[in-house]
Amino acid sequence: MKTPGIQTADAVDRNAGRRDRLLGFGEHSVSKSYYPELKRRLDELERFRSLLEQTGEAIFLVDGRTGRITDTAGAAGTILRQDRETLLGRPFAELLPLEAVEHLHGLFSGDFAAGRLETVLTRPGGKGTTPPVEMTFRMAKGEDGPIAVIVARDVSERKKSELALRRAEEKYRGIVENAAEGIFQSSLDGRLISANPAVATILGYASPREMMRRVKSIIDQTVAHEDDRRRIRTELERYNQVKNLEVQLVTKSGDLIWGLINARCIRDAAGEAERFDGSLQDVSIRKQAEQTLLRYHDELERRVAERTAELTRANERLTHEVTIRKRAEEAADAANRAKSEFLSMVSHEIRTPLTSVMGFAVIIEKRLDQLFSRLLGDDPRQRRQAEQIMENLGIIVSEGERLKHLINDVLDLAKLEAGKMAFRHERVDPAEVVRHVMSASEGLLAAASRKVALKTSIQGRLPEVIGDRDRLIQVLVNLVSNALKFTEQGSVTCRAKAEDGYVVIDVADTGIGIPEADQHKVFEKFNQIGATLTNKPKGTGLGLAICKHIVESHGGRISYVSRFGSGSTFTFALPIA
Repeated sequence: MKTPGIQTADAVDRNAGRRDRLLGFGEHSVSKSYYPELKRRLDELERFRSLLEQTGEAIFLVDGRTGRITDTAGAAGTILRQDRETLLGRPFAELLPLEAVEHLHGLFSGDFAAGRLETVLTRPGGKGTTPPVEMTFRMAKGEDGPIAVIVARDVSERKKSELALRRAEEKYRGIVENAAEGIFQSSLDGRLISANPAVATILGYASPREMMRRVKSIIDQTVAHEDDRRRIRTELERYNQVKNLEVQLVTKSGDLIWGLINARCIRDAAGEAERFDGSLQDVSIRKQAEQTLLRYHDELERRVAERTAELTRANERLTHEVTIRKRAEEAADAANRAKSEFLSMVSHEIRTPLTSVMGFAVIIEKRLDQLFSRLLGDDPRQRRQAEQIMENLGIIVSEGERLKHLINDVLDLAKLEAGKMAFRHERVDPAEVVRHVMSASEGLLAAASRKVALKTSIQGRLPEVIGDRDRLIQVLVNLVSNALKFTEQGSVTCRAKAEDGYVVIDVADTGIGIPEADQHKVFEKFNQIGATLTNKPKGTGLGLAICKHIVESHGGRISYVSRFGSGSTFTFALPIA
């Protein structure tokens, strides 16, 4: 298939051979020197036609009388997707839409000798239409009559560019018209050329048209102060721009507002100043906020200065108080050391004669019992006196025992508080400690003839702990004896289990419980639980305080829950070894 509008190499060779034979240069020519000038001119025409074939424009020659195509050149075949032979002799009007045909008729009828039209060409054979083209019409005189020279140029790329430009302009215009920032253009003498609605709104006008009608100079009529007007002109003249200049502006109503102005000089291709492009923002709210902030800043600095002075005075007072407190603490430490040393010394001094007194009291009790049994007869008066003496001796022995326990507790507490009590650090089986204490408590319970059940519950095999076995026994004995002391009937239960890295031991009773008003004083020194109750064994009030010190010295913790009238549960936990 032939490429439309382009001659093949064979056709070119055949045309050249035919021309040479006519001119007398071929093998069968009549004369070798026939018409040399004609050959030269034909060569020029061939070169000219070759150049026309290379152009991107479609060229049509149309008979002015018949309206048919007599010749084509350039990109005619490419645009219409037809070869030259198919186009020759076809009415050119068939290639045009109706509105373009009217222009063609006007050209042929002599209404005008030339014209220009943007349209499309219809491709023969129902192959659609060409891209947009710009056609020029011109009538010329040919040897056989008038001939129309029609040139069609593909303008689709230009159309795309124009469309893109139009859309860009519309987009820019939409941005400018809807911008919150005022945008304007002015002449070199300050006359407004254009402005968006935001400029008019900022300056208090109903529309840009009204503002442009009333404002003859954007600088002289809107900038409030002469110094600012002079500065704007100086910067535009010297630097061709004004950047972020805050000035006071006058609105239509005469009010003053703060505005932020930016402007630059626009020059033409020759470098001559042409106009000014500028922008305007209303920054009155920001300026008011800045002024308010400055007032707050000044107020804050004043308050900070006052507060700093107050803090300085308070710091001086605090330093003085700290010094006094430090001296007091030092005095308290010295007094505490003196107290501990005094208690230790006095306890030792008291315990020695007390031991002798108790020993002799026990001996006297035994001897008098033996003596009275031999000497006393049936005299009731003498027997009453003897019984009274024996009761008094029993009280002496009982109170001596209580005093001995008090002295031992005081010594233990003094050592614990001073950090001087030595603990053995060895592996201890907590289950063995529980069984030992509960077994000893059963003997005490049997001697007391109480109707209380003593229970033991050990869950699984308990891991060992590191500590002083005797002191841990002391803790558990104290808790169990307290539970028995205040439980008339029911049970006292000791439970032990391993939980979250600790061995947890509970001592729960069904006794009288602890009144809520006294619960905060349970671990205080010399606080006797149930001190207001009658017929209760007297204690020192130091047992639970000592238990707390021992447990915490082993890295454990001790706590309790109690409800008055329903019993108490004391719990201590020791870390697993």
